[in-house]
Amino acid sequence: MPRSAEDELADLMFRVEPQDYLDRLSEWRRSAPDELVAENVVDMGSVLPDWNLTNRARHGSKALSREALAEATSESLALLRQRGREDLVEAAQSELRALETSNLARLTRMTLSGEANTHWGNDYAAHLRRAMRRGACLVTTNPVLVNIARKENPDHWTPVRDRLREAHPNYSPAELAYAMTVQVVVANARLLRPIWELTNGTIGYVSLQLSPKKAHDAEAMVSEARWVYAQLSEQLGGTPNTVFKLPATRAGLDACCAVTAEGMGVNITVNFSLPQHIAFAGAIEANSTALVSFRTHMDGRLDDPVGEELQAAGVPDWAEVKTWCSTAIRQREYRMLCHKPQEGGLGLTKAYPLPASGRGPWNILRSVNNGPVTVFITVFPDKQAEFDSQPREISPRGMWTPLPEGTLEKLLKSKLFRMAYEPDGMSVEEFDTYLPVVRTLEQFGQGYDEFVAWVAG
Repeated sequence: MPRSAEDELADLMFRVEPQDYLDRLSEWRRSAPDELVAENVVDMGSVLPDWNLTNRARHGSKALSREALAEATSESLALLRQRGREDLVEAAQSELRALETSNLARLTRMTLSGEANTHWGNDYAAHLRRAMRRGACLVTTNPVLVNIARKENPDHWTPVRDRLREAHPNYSPAELAYAMTVQVVVANARLLRPIWELTNGTIGYVSLQLSPKKAHDAEAMVSEARWVYAQLSEQLGGTPNTVFKLPATRAGLDACCAVTAEGMGVNITVNFSLPQHIAFAGAIEANSTALVSFRTHMDGRLDDPVGEELQAAGVPDWAEVKTWCSTAIRQREYRMLCHKPQEGGLGLTKAYPLPASGRGPWNILRSVNNGPVTVFITVFPDKQAEFDSQPREISPRGMWTPLPEGTLEKLLKSKLFRMAYEPDGMSVEEFDTYLPVVRTLEQFGQGYDEFVAWVAG
């Protein structure tokens, strides 16, 4: 496979030893296209070097200093000016200024330095390199997001679709949709793979959702996971740095046991409640031979309907109260499932908590943690921009921000909240009819149907 520009840039950041970097850079930029030199300038001023080039935990005294990278950046900018590319210089400097003030970049550096234990990822099927520069080390996708991505960039994805249809004339529309999704996943997985390699497979995953139309069919989900895993293994040339999104339904629980027992990691989605977390955390802990799995908590998709119930119950400040819904559940979930037994928890370690579907900066700030189990937060691109739009105080114990006085009592006026907050708030058999589950699967199904129709032409 021919090497891409992204491969060249990744090699410089991730696969060159720090003591060799400056010489390698000097040689490379003499013949590199101006646009790539400018991209590398931004990379040097981003979080990307923290994974390898400037990482003292990995390289000790051989790690590059930020001062050395700053000098190399100045040399590259001077070279671009000599070549008459002031346009690229201005664009690179603008992005460097944004990176200097990025709260997301600061969060990642807090984690890499040991101050926090919270990583974040891109909750979208595109724009990953931009997010990685700010510290993203995870991508999560679902049919709705893949469908949006192909609408956003039809000039790229329409030819991909057409090539797949020509290459696989006997594929059904659903099979074509999977083949198309695999292309999205592979592109993102290749970008994250250097981080996955550097961290021995503990970080750097793409989360891929299986068909939401099969959310109540365990056998179909397992079969699809096996088929997609084989495709990804072939295209990535080895173990895929991917996990499969499975819904927190009754059938999803059976599929989770089977898939993880075969060494494939999962990300439990359509997940809103402590009873769901307990059931799936236990299943993963008991069955999984995979290196990494996740348990998503879809914050906004629970907070919103809880807010509707609070408003109907006459809670005057329901709009503010609902923003504490997922915070209250997360505190109880982490304390119960992740804290060590001597601290009153179960000490489960095989599935990372993953807050997602946040509606505002509070969802990020109140998910940051420095506890024993890493928290991964996925953030929509527009919410990334909002979080970075102004200075923010990031506490490494933001997860444990106390609920304002009286807030829990108000939240308990919502039946949906009570079902999600209490460990025995619902049975496994009730997962499928829980309102946020029903609503989310309906939306995912609609997005999936639209995507399949487009792929089929």
